[in-house]
Amino acid sequence: MSYLANILEQPQVLRSVTGTYKESPVWECLDRAWTARPSCRLVLTGLGASFNALYPARYYLHQQGIAALHLDTGELIHYLPELLQQPQPLMLAVASQSGESIEIQKLLEQIDRLDPEVKPWVVSVTNTADNSLSRQSDLALHTQAGTEVGVATKTYTSTLAVLHWLARALTRSLQPQDYLDVFQAAQQCEDLLQNWESLLEPAFDAVRQATSFALVARGPSIASACNGALVLQEAARKPAAGFVGSQFRHGPMEMLSPQLATLLFALPGRTLALSQSMARDICDRGGCLVAVGADIPDLHCARIPLPVMGEWISPMVDIVAVQLLVAKLAEAAGIVPGQFRWAGKVIQQE
Repeated sequence: MSYLANILEQPQVLRSVTGTYKESPVWECLDRAWTARPSCRLVLTGLGASFNALYPARYYLHQQGIAALHLDTGELIHYLPELLQQPQPLMLAVASQSGESIEIQKLLEQIDRLDPEVKPWVVSVTNTADNSLSRQSDLALHTQAGTEVGVATKTYTSTLAVLHWLARALTRSLQPQDYLDVFQAAQQCEDLLQNWESLLEPAFDAVRQATSFALVARGPSIASACNGALVLQEAARKPAAGFVGSQFRHGPMEMLSPQLATLLFALPGRTLALSQSMARDICDRGGCLVAVGADIPDLHCARIPLPVMGEWISPMVDIVAVQLLVAKLAEAAGIVPGQFRWAGKVIQQE
């Protein structure tokens, strides 16, 4: 099994997880728990790719009137453990591919020590049922994406899918169309993978000499910017950072140069015009630009074209384009993606 093989499996994994959760009774269980806790607070937490996967759910929940805190688990256990102890009901949504990272273990220990009257209700999203987080959750959801090399690919996109449904279930807006949307995302991933090497060649040629990377997005695709940066760091060992589009203008644009490759997610939605305008400004300032997604009129730059899709579905597809680009960069650098030097699939040291 290899990093590239895991990427190529993603359409089938998305179809499989859709079949698992379509009309699943777990959503009724979730609704009962949510209904039984009026004025319940909601905290979304995870680490690494799992933390990044929570961005679209957080945005959707807020748009639907549910204020959800989005916290790194390490910061939650050390700086905000008081959130777990307050008398107001708390639902904790925890995403973790393995369910065994050291911070997750400490979170579970903190919860276990609490008075039963104030313990949060825990819903988890992990890859399999055989892990500590899953066993100690009130409701455990599993992506069943299969064995994966160190870098999260198929476990990440399948987690995005489950969190997509979870957010809609919490807002009582989960519809059959939501499963069809993920099924459509699987097909779009498959289409992207058909001729991926020729499709990505212009983007690869544009960035192959870059020494660092900035990934810029708005809305749900902020997940892809942040996780794309993580994949570049892990699999290609490139300095990379993910930025919200508005924040990129407030300082980081000063870094623009031919040596900084900027991957800009320009996808249909309420901020497409802003992203297109930023793309023009990056090029005008001599930046190295790759546009991911929609065409940008009157601008000639490297582009990874993607099909037109809804904002909430796009993170399951646009991240695949970055994963593939990273595969080519790693190959060119003589790096085997997934062979960690200092980290590992399950982090056991804080």
